[in-house]
Amino acid sequence: MVDRKTHTIRVMHFADTHFGVELYGKPDPATGMHSRLVDFRDALMRAIDLAVERGVSLAVFAGDAYRLRDPSQTHQREFARCLRALTDRGVKVVMVTGNHDVPNVRGRAHAMDIYKTLAVGGVEVVNEPKVLKVETRDGDAQIAAMPYLVRGLQLAREEMITKTAQELKRAMEARFYDWIEKLAGDCDPAIPTILLTHAWVSEARITPWQEASINVNEPSIQASALARPEFDYVALGHIHRHQDLNRHSQPPVVYSGSPYRMDFGERDEPKGFVYAEVWRGGAEYELVDVPSRALVDIDVQADGDDPTGTVVEEIRRHPIRDAIVRLTYRVPEESYSRISEKLIREALAPAYWIAGIRVEVLRNRETRSRVLTESLDPRTALATYLETSGATAQRREELMAYAAPLFEELAREEEVRP
Repeated sequence: MVDRKTHTIRVMHFADTHFGVELYGKPDPATGMHSRLVDFRDALMRAIDLAVERGVSLAVFAGDAYRLRDPSQTHQREFARCLRALTDRGVKVVMVTGNHDVPNVRGRAHAMDIYKTLAVGGVEVVNEPKVLKVETRDGDAQIAAMPYLVRGLQLAREEMITKTAQELKRAMEARFYDWIEKLAGDCDPAIPTILLTHAWVSEARITPWQEASINVNEPSIQASALARPEFDYVALGHIHRHQDLNRHSQPPVVYSGSPYRMDFGERDEPKGFVYAEVWRGGAEYELVDVPSRALVDIDVQADGDDPTGTVVEEIRRHPIRDAIVRLTYRVPEESYSRISEKLIREALAPAYWIAGIRVEVLRNRETRSRVLTESLDPRTALATYLETSGATAQRREELMAYAAPLFEELAREEEVRP
């Protein structure tokens, strides 16, 4: 980072903490909390400590504090502890609400309303588009805050009734662009400015964690609409993969990504928070990697005379101590009887959590072909094939039912054949 003639704001940008995700864990007897909540909280605390060491004066949170719109009191308490670790050290916090933070019903309190109600010092929560000025140790900063737009709160009931899903999507995108235009016009051009928003930018690459849940009718925004000269840095939330959608240009349009790995689809991605230095006219940033519990995926072909030894040796090659581990091994059917699940589980004992052990038994095609001879009638031949192919009992039953009319037709032809 370089010094600027005008004042520079040192910023922590983070998002998508999703307290309440409970994959790969269990209740912790020492705390009464779920072990993954402890993991997520500790990783976020480490991120905060690193940000404070770098001297940040402002933290911007781009939405989705919790997994559910109605988080438990425990999830709220632990997230508040993390925010307190910032405000107690003089760091101002500005948060926008994400899609997991707000209800779909107008007038109902959202998950982060408590900070506004209690007027928590140093914390500003924004659930409506607006521009606000924040006094920091580094000088004044300006936040153009754009929370996630909930369809039911932005469109009149009459509009929603008369439009198709695609028309509603386009209407929400138009509403979003209108708000960005208004926010840009409301900004003071003399103050370093951050656009803080929770949105799906169409050019973004999503993580496997989100692929299954993404809504095809969700509004998507063009990055070029956000990369305006009124904004010096664009802090995004919603997509869990860190990326800059305006690389090598100003302003940076940056997803911080989630602070830690949610599932195995994210196991190799760098995770943490973004440290940014923002001045009037531009910004520089970097992703600060934050250590968190590793997710280790082991895949092994268990060939040879000692398939168990092959699997155990491969496990020992991986750093599994205190990690969440998923094991897949493939073994020829003639060797399967020599597999010792007990020894494999003993080798996995140093792991924090075993996310799964998947076994693929490789069927011997030559053995199967010797069983299927021309002496078998079609019904018996198909049943034998399905049994040796590894199909489940339910699947075998379904396929035999589909084939039954064919067998009956063959039988009728046999009866009339001279």
